[in-house]
Amino acid sequence: KVLADEVAKPFREEIRDAVAKMPGGIGPKLVGFLGNSDPAARQYAEWTGKAFAADNLRFELREVDELALEDELEKANADPEVHGIMIYYPVFGQRPSFYGGSHDDYLRDTVSAYKDVEGLGHYYRRALYRNQRFVDKEGSRKCVLPCTPLAVIKTLEYLEVYDSSL
Repeated sequence: KVLADEVAKPFREEIRDAVAKMPGGIGPKLVGFLGNSDPAARQYAEWTGKAFAADNLRFELREVDELALEDELEKANADPEVHGIMIYYPVFGQRPSFYGGSHDDYLRDTVSAYKDVEGLGHYYRRALYRNQRFVDKEGSRKCVLPCTPLAVIKTLEYLEVYDSSL
């Protein structure tokens, strides 16, 4: 049996240490957008808030009407006080979009790559597909990976069964 808290512990300690070294010990701010009434999405948002509070990070949940979400995303993209953005899906589900695919796909690509903490926007999906690990040529800034596959890799590393040559 593997406990998620055990796997996450060194990463959370690293986050807390980094935040403690920031001016005033104030961490970056993540804004989560909830544009639906899905109880599972709301629960996920609540868990995010609790985890952020425990790690001295700032989290703000913005509940918006689904039709206002695109405009609110643009405001958050331009706001220098917002360091990360995530959307609690589904918003539109599989309703079609002029963009192609679903309107949720369109919203994913509306989030700035500079603020996409989920790695679900086009820039990071393309980087993942191309096995591009860094956003810069110097290799100093890692690409954002979607959290579920990254968590699987970190768990396999914790169990010492991950083949890092892959």
